[in-house]
Amino acid sequence: MSQNPENRPIRIGEILVEQGVLNEQQVFEIVQSQKKLHLPFGVLAERMFEVTLESIENAWIEQYHRFTGTIDLSEQTFDDRALRMINRRQAWQFECLPINFEPGGELLMAASRRRLARAVTFATNRLDKVVYFRVAESDQIQAFLKKHYPMPEISEELLAKARSVKKQAS
Repeated sequence: MSQNPENRPIRIGEILVEQGVLNEQQVFEIVQSQKKLHLPFGVLAERMFEVTLESIENAWIEQYHRFTGTIDLSEQTFDDRALRMINRRQAWQFECLPINFEPGGELLMAASRRRLARAVTFATNRLDKVVYFRVAESDQIQAFLKKHYPMPEISEELLAKARSVKKQAS
């Protein structure tokens, strides 16, 4: 697991400072308010300093990724029972890939960084299992989706077009 030099997980406020969304004083004020109000950091950042939900989500994804690291799908053994937990449309829509079941019965899934928040929401609302997520490179996820959830109607050209439309919209 990847952690910061003080051997503790990096805090979301630190990431928001790194990203230039907040400054150190604002983080201090939010932490002080947290002690009194017992609300999540992100909620207070949004209320106190108009931090967007998108910025909070991006910081959470960065925090999660730094904590868990990147999984290499080529080193994983895929369980057919896990793969059947979702259908083709869900796999491609949320860019997520069930891998296997942990010894305690939890489902291990990979998701791309850009779709992690949506994949977590999907799994929480639709799957009747505890799900552990790991971040995988988007290109690797797509290659494994093609293998495990083939969609012949989706060509490389169509995927490239969809990516360019999304980039233009950002």
